[in-house]
Amino acid sequence: MESYLNGEYFQQEKVLISPNDRGFLMGDGIYEVVRSYQGYMFQIDAHMERLSYGAKALHFNRLRFDEIKEITRELIIRNNLIKKDATVYIQITRGVADRSHLFPSADTPLTIYATAKEFFPKLLDIKKGISAILYPDNRWARCDIKSINLIVNSMAHQHAFDSGAQEAIFIRDGYLTEGAHTNVLMVNNQNIITPPKTNYILEGITRKVVLSLCNTHKIPVEERPISEKELFMADELIIVGTTVEITPVIQLNQQLIKDGKPGPVTIKLQRLFNEFKIPK
Repeated sequence: MESYLNGEYFQQEKVLISPNDRGFLMGDGIYEVVRSYQGYMFQIDAHMERLSYGAKALHFNRLRFDEIKEITRELIIRNNLIKKDATVYIQITRGVADRSHLFPSADTPLTIYATAKEFFPKLLDIKKGISAILYPDNRWARCDIKSINLIVNSMAHQHAFDSGAQEAIFIRDGYLTEGAHTNVLMVNNQNIITPPKTNYILEGITRKVVLSLCNTHKIPVEERPISEKELFMADELIIVGTTVEITPVIQLNQQLIKDGKPGPVTIKLQRLFNEFKIPK
C-alpha cells in the first residue's frame, strides 16, 4: 500500500513522521475521509472546503489544499483501487516544532499525509438497520472543526460496541447533538427533523447531500433542537455519514424504534442517495 507524505509517495511501512510533530504531541491537526466509488471521489470539493474551514479555525499558515484532490486520485491509482470501493484518509497537522503550547513560527511547514485503502461497506446494516445507545456529550465546544482529537468519540464508540450496539448518539443538556462518527436524522409524520448546525455539531458532507436531496424531492425538513425524549417517540431514526451512507437505527438503548424495521422515508432516502452518489 502506498501513502503520501509531504510531496512524496512511499510504501506505508516506510512513512516516517517526526515524534516532534504537533499532531502527535498536541493533537494539533485536522482530517478528512473521502469515499471513492470505483474511482469517483464523492463530494471531494465539499471535503476540501471543510478542510479549509478547519485550517482557518485553527489558524494554520495555509487555508487551501487544492493539490490534495490530485493526491487522492493518484493514491487510488497507485493502490489499484479504481474499480473498487475505497476510502482516502487525509491528515494535516501544524508540523514539526519544539513542544510548546504556543504555535510555532508561521513559516513552519505543515505535515500533509494521505493514504487510501479498499473499503467494505456494511450492507446488512444499511439494509436491516442497527442498534445505538445514548452517550453524554462531554466533548470540547468546537465540534464543528474536524479535529484529530477524537478520544471522546472513540470512548463513546467503544462503549457502544461493548454494549452490543453499532453507534453512540451524543446527548448534551438533554438534547441530541450527533453520533460518535455520524450525523443523526429523525422522522416524524414523513418529515425529516435534524439538529441545526452549531459549534457542537460537525457539518457532515453526507448530511448536506441528504438535506439537498430532500429539498429537490420535496421531502419536508425541519432543523431544530431534538430532545432525548423525542428520540424514543420517533417514527424513524437515521444515521448518515461517509462510511455508513444512510443507515436506519431500529433500536435505541435496547428499545425498538416504532416497529423495529427501516421506515419508508429511510428507504426513499437510500434510493435517492444511491441514484445520486455516482454520476451517470
